[in-house]
Amino acid sequence: MTTGFIASQSVTFLTALALVTTLGMLAFRNVNLLLRAYGAQSMLLGVAAAVISLSPGRHHVLPVALITIAVKGLWIPYYLQKVIANVRMKRELDPAVSYQVSVLCGVGLVLLSYAAVEPFAAIDGFAARGFGLALAIMQLGLWLMVGRRKAVTQAIGLLVVENGLLAAAISTGFGMPMVVELGLAFDLLVAVVIIGMLIIRIRTAFSSMDTEHLNRLRG
Repeated sequence: MTTGFIASQSVTFLTALALVTTLGMLAFRNVNLLLRAYGAQSMLLGVAAAVISLSPGRHHVLPVALITIAVKGLWIPYYLQKVIANVRMKRELDPAVSYQVSVLCGVGLVLLSYAAVEPFAAIDGFAARGFGLALAIMQLGLWLMVGRRKAVTQAIGLLVVENGLLAAAISTGFGMPMVVELGLAFDLLVAVVIIGMLIIRIRTAFSSMDTEHLNRLRG
């Protein structure tokens, strides 16, 4: 059994676990649980990148793994937990789509993702499986944004979509150049800080985290 085969199977398994955490997020009412699930998802993808870095000629992926674990797995959940503690939000009780329907639709999106990449499985089975998993994570992130009303949970959905892009890069291209990941990490840090400030501002202005209140800003 070659090192490359073990690495590819490990990456597929870790990405599949990341997909499971995303499905779980669709069922979570507690925002802290959502953030922990996002952190776990990021950790899994970071470990997947670390596994890839052990392959010959892929050592440049190690910094990507470390950045993913440090920034997405640890710092972002910690920062957003401070934000939700500031706005005193614990759970979302009135989503745009009920939690049961959201999970069922999420399963449908996963099946749709696999159906979309099935024609390419004969060409490159590993890349097809990896892209199917990544596409499912991205779609579930978008669905999380659509199905929730609160700014915090919609922001988490956006972060999940970004993790889906990382999963695609890991699974289909064995990582991305370090300079690209550094740029993305910096952009993500700035975006999360701005999102946190906007969440606090929305809470202060409307005494609510429901983004539907933003309709009042129409001129």
